[in-house]
Amino acid sequence: MKRRTFITLLGGTAVAWPLAARAQQSERVRRIGYLANLSPASVPELMSALREGLRERGYVQGQNLTFEYRWAAEMNETLAAELVALNVDVIIAWATPAVTAARRATSKIPIVMVGIADPIGAGLVANLSRPGGNVTGTTNLARDLGGKLLELLLEIVPRVNPVFVLRNPRNPASPLQLREVEGAARSLGLRITLIDVTSPGELDAAFGRMIGENAKGVIALADPLLISQSVQLAALAQNARLPLIFSRRENVEAGGLISYGPSLRGQFRDTAMYIDKIFKGADPANLPVEQPTRLELVVNLKTAKALNLTVPPTLLARADEVIE
Repeated sequence: MKRRTFITLLGGTAVAWPLAARAQQSERVRRIGYLANLSPASVPELMSALREGLRERGYVQGQNLTFEYRWAAEMNETLAAELVALNVDVIIAWATPAVTAARRATSKIPIVMVGIADPIGAGLVANLSRPGGNVTGTTNLARDLGGKLLELLLEIVPRVNPVFVLRNPRNPASPLQLREVEGAARSLGLRITLIDVTSPGELDAAFGRMIGENAKGVIALADPLLISQSVQLAALAQNARLPLIFSRRENVEAGGLISYGPSLRGQFRDTAMYIDKIFKGADPANLPVEQPTRLELVVNLKTAKALNLTVPPTLLARADEVIE
């Protein structure tokens, strides 16, 4: 190689290195705020789904992405205000209490909601096709599943009456879900007994009460608290010999009996799609709220055997997944 050519190449390389370095340094690091009733550590599978969806779109935590986490068992606007003060690029809000708190704290920072039972009824969006504000995301249809959950319970325990309903009364979505269960029960001439739980420490007493009142079947309304306590719930139900019907498959994977509802993991993964669009300039007001296109029926046959229950073949045939 001629000396002049070598020097030219070397000079070009010397120029390229700083340019590449400057390009890396100038890449903007995005900040995502996480607001929920549960810590990220308590739902690792959901956070993994979110990070995987972001990674597929080129956002990697620790490289061009950071998270700011705020959570509390009893949601309050102070946590949302902290995220606003940090000037995060977007807020992920899981469940109605978190979305409500975030929306009250800011009308400017985009909010992507996850797992909302009725965003229109809760006053979070104007309509699903054009939300109209700074909130968009996914809805879980929980308010519409009450009748189906009751139907599944009756397939397992045909003569159950009253039907016990486990709920977190602090979740604004609970009345919407309960209304559906009560309507379905009323049409069948069944009574409802409510069991309220607002913290993990109240679960033992709740099951003690159900045992004392000779409960034969329970429906659990969708709530992050019940997902975070999936293992404890499964153990308590098995010890009490109580059939417990959920709307989240996470509960059944942890040892619960049956679940029917959308995939929460899938919704967390879909959240990455909304974030990517917002980072690229999309206005949340024009991003349609997605409804689940697929509901999963999951049956834990091992738990059914432990409860000495026979799952009808017709129910097993409809199941999307049977855990044995």
